[in-house]
Amino acid sequence: MPERDDKIVGLTEARLRRFEKRVAALEEGQRGTNVRLDQAVDVLTRLVRVVSAQNERMNRNFAQLGARLERLTRAIVKGRTEDSRRVSRAERRLDSAERRLIELESHR
Repeated sequence: MPERDDKIVGLTEARLRRFEKRVAALEEGQRGTNVRLDQAVDVLTRLVRVVSAQNERMNRNFAQLGARLERLTRAIVKGRTEDSRRVSRAERRLDSAERRLIELESHR
């Protein structure tokens, strides 16, 4: 029976070598995956920084735009108010002139 035991040991050793090769291949694949994941994390981190900087710029621009719109709105309201006052004064002068004209015509 020693022959048979040698054969079993040989088969077991062959299986063990195949298993070790498979494990080594898996470990190598895992190292490659880890490298790719690290690269992806680096790219995403840089992308987050870029997007964050752009977001800050956009927020600043919106704040500046809001301030400009506020100033424009105030200027328009002020101008319209002044226009209304001028038109009101002109209407009063016109009414006064019409009354004087009517009085002058009625005295003739």
